[in-house]
Amino acid sequence: MLCLNNVNSGFPHGKTQKVLHAGISFQLQPGSLLLLAGKNGSGKSTLMRILAGLNEPPSGEILIQNKNLHRQSIAERASLLSMMQATPPDVPLTPASEVVFGGRQRFVSPWKKTESAQFEIAEKAMQRMGLHHLKDRLFNSLSDGEKQKMMLARCLAQETPVLLLDEPLAFLDYPSRREMLALLRDLCDAENKIIVYSSHDLELAMKHCDAMLLLQDGGKFSYMNNKSVIGNLQPETLFE
Repeated sequence: MLCLNNVNSGFPHGKTQKVLHAGISFQLQPGSLLLLAGKNGSGKSTLMRILAGLNEPPSGEILIQNKNLHRQSIAERASLLSMMQATPPDVPLTPASEVVFGGRQRFVSPWKKTESAQFEIAEKAMQRMGLHHLKDRLFNSLSDGEKQKMMLARCLAQETPVLLLDEPLAFLDYPSRREMLALLRDLCDAENKIIVYSSHDLELAMKHCDAMLLLQDGGKFSYMNNKSVIGNLQPETLFE
């Protein structure tokens, strides 16, 4: 379970904290797909960094499996959540399989031989994404859609209950966006993952999510968890 208890989203501002949205509270059960929506500059990236444990919230707490995220070690956080950035990494001369295997980093020790089981988990993650035939290709030679799916495979290889995806539909054409959202829906339904993702393509994204956190101007926000209601909202009315 992912639980936010009265979380203030913000960032350091001089000697104080700049609070963008105060008192965010909700719970997500395994199998939930949450859309984080808002205009540019609304604070989506700030909240994503807090959810990832990269920044600490000005107040409140984030619990994953009843563990306070910001009180865990880096290794423990890596066992609780994985994150996919909006822009794939620029890694010249690196095979795609090595990028995915990076998701197993916390299980690898420089002092002992890496077990074959670690490689097998990365292989299975690529198979799950339908990418096994591309494993020996250089990562930078892949299409935008293939890169995004490889990075999603890396998150799967990390074997965490929560996945955070920052603009996973960016740079994708319409068929690839639909395919990516179908993959996210399937991961939630088939593997009980909790997935939080941000997107600007609200018309498409709202039809696939279970819940939506809408960040608005003036510190306002709305949390909705009625799938049928969200799917029938008109995106152009959300920011009026």
